[in-house]
Amino acid sequence: MFTWNFQYISKARLAETFRQLNLDTKKGDILIRVHTAIHQEDEAVELARFIAGLVPGAYIFGTSTSAVINWGKLSQNQCVISVSQMNGGSIRTALLPTFDDKDMPVTADELCHSVKSAVIGDDTKLMLTFLTGKYLDVYDFVERCNDVIPDVQMIGGIANTSDISFHKFADSGFVFNEQGWSNKGILVAAISGSELEVFSSYATGVQVIGKEVEVTDTFGTCILSIDGKDGAKEYRLGVGDELFDKPELANLFPFVYSEASDIPVFIKFSDEKSIGEVFDESVPSNASLYSAHPDIERSVKREMINANHNVQKGKKLRRAFIYDRKIIADNRAMFRRVENFAKAETIFGYSCIARSMIYSNCVKWELSAYENSNMCGCITEGEIAYANGRNTFANCSFVVSVMGEAPATHEYNPYAFSHTDSLAADNNELLSYLYDIEERFAKSEQTTEAESLKAFVRDCEMKLLYSESEDIPNAAAMNLDIKVKGYDRICMINVTGTSDMSSVFSQNMINLTYRNYISTCISYARKKKYTIYHINDWNIAIGAPSYMVALSDFVSDMKALQHTLFEVTDEYIAIVPLFAVIDDVTTDNLNPAYYSARVEMTHKNTQFLVRNANYGRLDEESIRERYHMVNVINYAIAHDKVIPYFQGIYDNNSNTIHHYESLMRLEDENGKVYYPGRFLDVARSYGLLYDEISDVMIRKVFERFKDIEDKSVSLNLGIRDINNIELVEHIYEFLSTAKHPENFVFEILENEDIGDYDELMAFVDRIHDLGAQISIDDFGSGLSNLQHIANIHSDYLKIDGSIVRKCCEDTELENLLALIAGWKKISKRPVKIIAEFVENEKIQQKLLMYGIDYSQGYLFSKPQPELIDMGE
Repeated sequence: MFTWNFQYISKARLAETFRQLNLDTKKGDILIRVHTAIHQEDEAVELARFIAGLVPGAYIFGTSTSAVINWGKLSQNQCVISVSQMNGGSIRTALLPTFDDKDMPVTADELCHSVKSAVIGDDTKLMLTFLTGKYLDVYDFVERCNDVIPDVQMIGGIANTSDISFHKFADSGFVFNEQGWSNKGILVAAISGSELEVFSSYATGVQVIGKEVEVTDTFGTCILSIDGKDGAKEYRLGVGDELFDKPELANLFPFVYSEASDIPVFIKFSDEKSIGEVFDESVPSNASLYSAHPDIERSVKREMINANHNVQKGKKLRRAFIYDRKIIADNRAMFRRVENFAKAETIFGYSCIARSMIYSNCVKWELSAYENSNMCGCITEGEIAYANGRNTFANCSFVVSVMGEAPATHEYNPYAFSHTDSLAADNNELLSYLYDIEERFAKSEQTTEAESLKAFVRDCEMKLLYSESEDIPNAAAMNLDIKVKGYDRICMINVTGTSDMSSVFSQNMINLTYRNYISTCISYARKKKYTIYHINDWNIAIGAPSYMVALSDFVSDMKALQHTLFEVTDEYIAIVPLFAVIDDVTTDNLNPAYYSARVEMTHKNTQFLVRNANYGRLDEESIRERYHMVNVINYAIAHDKVIPYFQGIYDNNSNTIHHYESLMRLEDENGKVYYPGRFLDVARSYGLLYDEISDVMIRKVFERFKDIEDKSVSLNLGIRDINNIELVEHIYEFLSTAKHPENFVFEILENEDIGDYDELMAFVDRIHDLGAQISIDDFGSGLSNLQHIANIHSDYLKIDGSIVRKCCEDTELENLLALIAGWKKISKRPVKIIAEFVENEKIQQKLLMYGIDYSQGYLFSKPQPELIDMGE
């Protein structure tokens, strides 16, 4: 089996791509999937017919969508085409109606048998299945398929478009092939073969809570009653009256069917329409609903909850919510199976629009594990998933099928599971809801709140607000206590050097030390009646409201705890806990204050610090500038405005430009160019923004210099870059295939804290092994640089500009210059010295006097987008 995906650009480009693929149906059946977010119905059919003309005999399978998945990446406003050619297996497709001539929906059983007759063979292993939102018996259809076509795995869903709403389920999607299109049809592709093997699974992240209830009456998709009570009112009592003003809250709290408790059933809440407005009596398929409910009030506006499929009376339901830790666990379990699947020639992937809208970081994150694979798919309105031997209709799910006729593997991205920080942001709306409810509970002196709401909130909090590994509250609980209970005095505790323990001590010894550390802190906090929180790993926090304890007493207690932890016995590893007491805390200022405290503790080499959270806060103008720079950075990333500039480095011996330093610039929508001093610290403070612009910069410099033989370039790398596994792997991959790896110099910023020297040295050694070079940048600006030059085997040493600029005016700085030059002579290491910020001839002459190898500055070259030699 062969699979190739590509974005549709134009018919001319499409014809050229198919010509290059050299497809021939005589060599095996061909499936061509088209998922489009840019074509109208007739345009899509025209495209399918054009493809049919290019590849006669191919099976074309087309759906509308709101976004596509191409090579494991999500893209808006695109059309993706995926071509799969079988070796020995077969493909059969069919576009069938889901409504009869009288515009009545075909029964699930009848539709299932029609599909079986049209496409299913004796050795069918997988059926790609897409319906449209107008067919509401999709759940029953999928369930019936388990009986009629057992052992056939299914994947797909409900086609959608960009017509998206929080208030109702969209039914504007369509399916198509070269014969036509339908918004009341089903498109299936049966993939068969004796050598074909398939694995399918799904991830939801859903957590079930609360008791089981029964659906006691329905009206099509509307759940009229639960346990004999009004269904919508029962749901609202469990979520809160906030639903009236924020009906989108229903997306945070789906139901699940008891028999499939890991599959969410999303509902929409409304109190603005009547039954008659939602279910048009003139539509034939609604006639039976009104016949079954002759006494139902048709014109009065009422509270309603509706699913995106017909719900059957007698179904058992439970409440649920979706959160980050469960998403990670579900995806990790699925990824391990996919990664180990032997015949991974083709990967299908589909994700729900609700997941994309409510949990946007989640969708990008879970796809990132497959971004090096040929995964192709799209966003759907609902998914068809297979797991545990059964197919089921799902909502808010990520479904995957991997198949092949021969052994094959992909270069997956398992590092995604080490970078899950962005997922916590997807909990924000859920946590905000809990904060609001808790504030209401705290302010209310009445006991009229529905017991079901209180129980539901407590169940959510037990999952969201408690550490997964420790039976104590987590960081989210700390934020809740700060916001609701006035906990404005927090001590952040962290243990340093834990990453090095495994190289000296057994894992059992590390675990014993960790357990003793955690239990000591828990016991002490409880004895003092403080609240303890587990942030992550060895990081914990202890908090209290200022009205409960004086600052001096709180500080004294924290020092006593630190002293206890410092005490060493032979049973445990000696640890160094850092304590930062932050006073006057809010949810907005805690993290910035703590990070600032950690920087100060590092510079002062102290293990205990007391800091007011408002110390050094930015003024209004600075805050405005910060947010402006965030917008500039995001614009530059989105519009390809991260621009490499190059400054020549002058060889003081040959009097020529020896190589260039690449320097990042950003350009805003008005064409204004920004220097790193404006944006780099802001990007670093947001973490992921820095990762994005750094990755773009490095890739652009690589592309610029990859084929140049006679010019070298240096690239700046911070410690965060070196700790970024994906970026480092890209650097290694590029250098391993580069024609002239010796032309690339990596400048390590000397003034950044180096936490793990072993990791840094491994990076340096690997760069040298691949033929590239290393430079220590900004030498002289930090406090630990002697250790740096002793440990890091660098090819270049760049003196910080703060020394060079004033070396002619300040004797002490000139002495530093002489010291560095003298060290080079006595060390006999083959290292070259570069001086930066050489702005005038006087400085240059001083550098020549001390035998400095290279000079960099405006005297010789100004940074600019083009490579300029001397004299140009």
